[in-house]
Amino acid sequence: MLMDTHAHINFDSFDADREDMLARAKAAGVERIICIGMQPQGGREALALARRYPGQVYASVGCHPYDAALLDDACLAEFEALLREPQCVLMGEMGIDTVKAGVPLEVQERAFERQLELAVALNKPVCIHSREAFTHVERVITRVCPRGYRGFAHCFSDGAAEARRWRELGFLVSFAGQVTFKNAQSLRDAARTLTPDDVVLETDCPFLAPMPHRGKRNEPAYTRLTAQCLADLWGLSLEEVARRTTANAARMLGLECRT
Repeated sequence: MLMDTHAHINFDSFDADREDMLARAKAAGVERIICIGMQPQGGREALALARRYPGQVYASVGCHPYDAALLDDACLAEFEALLREPQCVLMGEMGIDTVKAGVPLEVQERAFERQLELAVALNKPVCIHSREAFTHVERVITRVCPRGYRGFAHCFSDGAAEARRWRELGFLVSFAGQVTFKNAQSLRDAARTLTPDDVVLETDCPFLAPMPHRGKRNEPAYTRLTAQCLADLWGLSLEEVARRTTANAARMLGLECRT
């Protein structure tokens, strides 16, 4: 079985075929999906889907760096309430983006820091968005958690040194569909320095559909294509990569490991 650790299946791009999309995921062996809820409204939507599809969909909630200026005490209080629900297994996505956020870096850092503090207080793993921002992200993590923390380095797009540092900090490195892209050789080189025990899988759907679906809407069933790409890089079977990466994700999220 496979797990998609980062999917935006609450987005309206899935409204017309959400049931069919979830059925396709299950048919492809993707038995668990973490729906990423951005801002309180997204968190409520993710939680509603987790309750509607128990055991298949789980929820997260957090403030994306694009929305960092919106984070306030009321927002954090609602995050805390949502994170206390048993179906909400992850906090995020949160982090820093120096490419597209359009929010001052100091505002992003403070929003990230406050969310990480809440996650630590609630003992929740986190999903971290880091886009050309690893040094900033690392600084916040080590300030809040000098010994590191735990969670997922979402949609990893850096190099081998950063991948190794994420593992030293206690995080699993999460690969999405871009590892299959023809122009992503450096990302594949970074993946080769890791093992399946260091990694989880995601789609970030509806974005970043892997080859041969690049440019189309992504969906959880395509987690299998990313897993196959990594299996080829490591010289392992798809089944082995699926088993080990899914076990990693389940342990990190405090879910039962299914075989």
